[in-house]
Amino acid sequence: MIKFKSLNFWIYFIQSTKLLIFLGLFALLLSIFIPIIRKIDQLEKKKELLAKEYAEAELKNKELSCKLHLLKHDPSFIERIARDRLNMGKPGEIIFRFYPYGYVPLNKKSVNKRENKEPVEKKP
Repeated sequence: MIKFKSLNFWIYFIQSTKLLIFLGLFALLLSIFIPIIRKIDQLEKKKELLAKEYAEAELKNKELSCKLHLLKHDPSFIERIARDRLNMGKPGEIIFRFYPYGYVPLNKKSVNKRENKEPVEKKP
């Protein structure tokens, strides 16, 4: 009977040792693979961000190539750009500018000039 009890102890000891070895290996594998999984997740997020930036750059490239084509081949587009951005007009033409939200000065000097002027009296 004594031999049987000591044999029973060794069986439990071996099983618990196997379990501890298995848990240790599992913890070791987790400690190795968790940083790799995190790195993969970061790289996927970066890939999505770069894909979004690439799509935006492609769209801007298409817009600019279309504008370049218009600048090379469309005289009416060039005329419109010259009128809008360079304040150019045809000879003898009077240019009217309408400000939809009132007068907006471009710099503070023009604001100061308008404030320093005295109101002009109307002659009857």
